[in-house]
Formats: sequence, structure tokens, C-alpha cells
Amino acid sequence: MLETAAHKVKSHHLAREACLYVRQSSLKQVETNTESAHRQYGLRRSAIALGWCEDHIRVIDDDQGKSGASTANRSGFRDLMARIAAKEVGIVLSLEVSRLARNNHDWSQLLQVARIADTLILDEAGVHDPGDSSDKLLLDIKGTLSEYELEGIKARLIGGQRSKAARGELRIPLPIGLAYDEDGKVVLDGDRQIVEAIRLVFQAFRDKGSAMAVAKWFRAEGLRLPSRPQMGPARGELHWSLPDHARVRRVLKNPRYAGAFSYGRTTQRRQADGNRQHVTLRREQWQVCIPDLHAGFITWEEYCRNQETLERNAEAFASLESRRAAPREGAALLQSLMICGRCGRRMSVHYSKAQPARNQPARVYYQCREPCVRRGERRCQSMRADTIDAALARFAVEAVNRENIALALAVQEQVRTEFEQADAQRALRIQRLEYKAGLAQRRYYAADPANRLVAAPLERDWNERLRELDEAVREREQRRAARDEELSARQVRRMEELAADFACVWDAAGTGNADRKRLLRLLVEDVTLTRDGYEVIVALRLRGGKALQLDPVDLPRPPSVKRPLCPATLALLDRTLDTHSDEEAAEVLNKAGFRHWSGEPYTLRRVYRLRARVGMPGHRERQQARWHEQGYLTAGAMASQLGIDVSTVRVWASRGKLLCERIRAGGKPRPMYKVPPRATATDADAS
Repeated sequence: MLETAAHKVKSHHLAREACLYVRQSSLKQVETNTESAHRQYGLRRSAIALGWCEDHIRVIDDDQGKSGASTANRSGFRDLMARIAAKEVGIVLSLEVSRLARNNHDWSQLLQVARIADTLILDEAGVHDPGDSSDKLLLDIKGTLSEYELEGIKARLIGGQRSKAARGELRIPLPIGLAYDEDGKVVLDGDRQIVEAIRLVFQAFRDKGSAMAVAKWFRAEGLRLPSRPQMGPARGELHWSLPDHARVRRVLKNPRYAGAFSYGRTTQRRQADGNRQHVTLRREQWQVCIPDLHAGFITWEEYCRNQETLERNAEAFASLESRRAAPREGAALLQSLMICGRCGRRMSVHYSKAQPARNQPARVYYQCREPCVRRGERRCQSMRADTIDAALARFAVEAVNRENIALALAVQEQVRTEFEQADAQRALRIQRLEYKAGLAQRRYYAADPANRLVAAPLERDWNERLRELDEAVREREQRRAARDEELSARQVRRMEELAADFACVWDAAGTGNADRKRLLRLLVEDVTLTRDGYEVIVALRLRGGKALQLDPVDLPRPPSVKRPLCPATLALLDRTLDTHSDEEAAEVLNKAGFRHWSGEPYTLRRVYRLRARVGMPGHRERQQARWHEQGYLTAGAMASQLGIDVSTVRVWASRGKLLCERIRAGGKPRPMYKVPPRATATDADAS
């Protein structure tokens, strides 16, 4: 082979260096396929046989363990391309085309640069000159076959995976808490502390209904979750750390904890910048889902309910249309339960700040802001929340007492259960630390005390384990003492006495806002609020589908509405408005000695509000009513009556076909129009 190809090697080729490119696709191949690496490095002998000196042969093996499907992360290949373009390389040595590139675009670019730079390419088949048409055709075919071979390999591998996954036999990494036994079956982890920690996540989610609430509770109690890295230097090692929201969500969303085998839960989508993004698919889009295939922590039905709860919680931050957030500690009792009785959309909660200058405390409002947010229009309706919450609280207390449901200890019992679960986790952690401390002690005793190079590190490790054990024991004792003080026998007896009266439990200081909301949601599905003046109609839809309506709830009225009206003031105002505007009427009232309820003189705004309160028409409305009695109409009303345009009304008035009078009523004159006697629109058209 080398003898027949030697005529392609010229003196200017030998004057340059020979580059040997070595690559294998994965680190596992680099570690196990040593024969392939030996064959690639052996190509140095071929370069020497063609006339290159030993010191003129450069080996490029920076891309070991990297795929040839792209040049994005292959620095060695980019370095080779740069050297070829600079005419520093006389020949490129590679075992086969696939070592250089599995992408036909990258391969074609390499051939183009090599043809311009007059660089040869050597593989097992011989020496090829990209400038020769026959060799160029052969190299193009090899590049195409290499790319096609890669696609075939991927198709076979993925096809085999999907075939095993369809039967639920594909062995994939398991989440923490699950493990494979000797027969390859999925079982619960043998470490009791790990199993109990994962179970505690699901139990806490049942009680709290929010992944963020679970994460906050774990951190407040100082409880840790286990993890085992699947890659990196710490692969397979057990670590314990305080969880965050994302970690709790991963546990709740993993179907393996429900005993289900799943495959194809994510897919890749190419973005506009060329990068690929992993997208999580909905459950009905998974390629394979086999429930109840192996042991799990929860049932498949509970897993589905958990996903629905997580979706509802997520919608609370995405859309108000279907908002149903988890109960929080805010003062609004109907958080995420309100529906607008006018437009049918979900209402939101607004917390106003306190205004000490106006002696106004912080307040809570229920508002329908969808028209304002979506279309820039005015709010649909807004109302104070305190009186509505009080009515709902009375309904909940009466409903519970009427049915004689002993829910008075529900909140305290839930807190007691949570504490016992957390204490069990602390006890398991202490057992683990005791074992590690004992192991460190045995290692120290097994070493020669005289050999301080070995004994000193073992002694430090033993002391560190004892310190961790002492901190864990002290933390458990402190939390138990605090909890015993909180749940004293006297308090428990007091709560048992209150079991017959749910109102005491509802109003108890130990019952938080989130607890009241959870209790209310046991009865109510949603609440429809419709404001009518200073009253709110409250319609309830209870659990099970039953609907009922409470008595109208009175909203707080402003002082101007609550004050009694003066009959003399109203009589004088009514007479004055016949000939005066609101501003002029205010002057008449002030001259007559009448004053506003606040003791200040009347103004244009105060007269307007007084008229609106009693429904008294103003001077302009009265003038218009008088002219309407005489047959005069506004331009718009006349246009509607005659079936013509407003501009035509004005043109006819200028021509005398319509009578026009300018009326002055509290402002600039306003034209009014009237059809002349014995004249109609038809006569006007004819003329």
C-alpha cells in the first residue's frame, strides 16, 4: 500500500509535519478499548515509512473521550484544521474517516481546506490526495458512509432500549430510596433512614399540599434528605443535606416512587441558536408508562393526585383563570377560592398598606382585575374582605357544630404527628452517626499509636464524628423539650374541652390563617361574589356539588353615606338646581348657612356626591328634560330618530331644514334640534 502511494508524497509534503489524530468516542472506550488506541498510535510507523522524521510527527489526542458528531467541544480537531489552513501539515494520519469526523459537513470542510493547502490524508486503505478527483470522490463517499453509520448505530441502540423499555426490563438508574436486588428487581433501599426520609416527603405533602411548604418545613425542623451523585468523583457516595424546592419537586414528580416504570418522559428540541433544550412531556405523552411494576412508596392513584396538586399550585403563578394555590398565612380567608359574579373569572387578593397619617390600618380587598390586566380597562368589582371573611367564618363554625364533627383538635393533632415524624428522622440520624463514630473508634484502635502519621488523622476523624453525634443528640433534646412545653398536658386538656365548640378552635391563637383556610376548604369548593352597591351576594359551592347562598353581606360604608341627610339642605338644593349649576348651587348653600357634614363649606364635588347619593338630577339634565318635552333632541338622538348621520343633522340645521336651539346648562352652550311642524325626514330628503 505504502509503495503504491509513495509517488503522491512530494518533497514539499515532507518539509511539513505529519499530524496523527487519535480519538475515541467515550471515556469508557478509552479505558477498555486499548487495542483501538494501540492501532491508532501505530500509524506513526506509516508516516516514518513514507519519509517523515520522528521529530516531524505531531500526535493530537486532545479529543479522547469525545464524540465526532460535532466539532463544538473538540479542541484537537479545531487545532488540526488551523494547522492545515496555515500549510503547516503535509499529511493527516487517522485510522479511519470516522475518527476525524462523523459529520459530513465537518468532513467536507476538512477536505476543502486540505485541497487548498495541498495536504494528504492517510488511513488504513492508503494515502489520498484531496486535489485528485478520484481520491476526492472516494473520500466523499467514505465521509457519507461514516455519517450514515453513526445514524445506524444510534437507531440500533435506541431501538434496543425502546424494546426493553416497552417490557419494563430496561435497567436505568434509580432515584435515591430504590435499589436493584440480586435478581435485578426493584426494591426499597436497605437503609432504613433513607426509606423513612423519602416517606416523610410524601407524608408532609399530604398534610401541606405544597412542595415549597414541604421544603420550608424540612428546613425549619433541620431534617435532611439523602442523595447519591450518579457521576463525578463522588459517584455513588451517600450525602445528606437540607432540601430546596426543586429537590422536593423531583421526588414528588418521579413515578418510580409510585412503583411505575416510565421511559421517554423528556424530549429534545432544537432552539433558534442551534442548541438543544430538554422539554418535559405530559404524562399522556410518555413513550412507556407501566404502573405498579415494582415496590414503591405511594400508590399510582396518589401519584396522579399529587401531580394535579402541583399543577394547580403552579397555575397560581401563571394564570388567574384557574388559580387554586396552596393555603398560605395571609389574612385573606378566601385565597384562590373567589369567582367574580359578573364576569366569571377568578378574583385576586390585594393587601393595602397602613396609612398612619389618615389613621387607616392595613386592609385586605377582593378584586376582579382581569379586565384591567388583560385589556387595560377598569376593574370589574372590588370589595373589603373583612366582613365577607367574617360571614364565611360564621358559616364554617355553624356547619361544623351543626353536624357535630369533632374537628377541634385537627390542627393540634396534625402538628403532633409532624413532630413525631421529624423526631423519628432525628433518631435515625443519631443511629447513623453512632455507627460512624464507632467505626472511627475501631479504626483508631486498630492503628499503631506510635505511628502518628496514621494515628493522628484517625484520631481527628474520630473526634469529628463524636462532635457531629453530640450536636445531633443535643438538637433532638432541645426540640423535644420545646415541643413538650408547647404540648403540655394542661393545653391538651383545654383543647379537649373545646371539642364541642368549634368556634373556640377557629378563633384560637394557635390556629393560623393557613389552618383556617384548610379547614374551610374541607367544606367549600369555591365562592362567587357579586357586589350590589354596599351589599355583597355570597354564593357557595360546597364539596360534593351542593350550592347555597348566604344572606347579603353589608360592606362598610363611607362616612358621607352613613351621615343623616338634612331635609332643608335637600329642598334648597332641589330648588336651586332648576336655574343653577352644581358650582353655583354650592355657593347658594354656603350663603344660606348650610354646611357639609364635616363642618366645611360645600364645593362642586360635594354637591355632586350629595346629588348622586339621593339620585337628584342636575341642572343640565333638568334643562334637557324641559327641551325634550318641547320636542328638542341632541344631535345623536335626532340622527337615530331620522336614520341619518350626525353630520347630516348639523348640515340640515344650517340649511333651515331642522330647528336648532343652543341650551346653556352649567357649561358651554349645547345645541338641541327639532323637526319643524308638518315636516318629516322624507320631506327633508325631497327638498
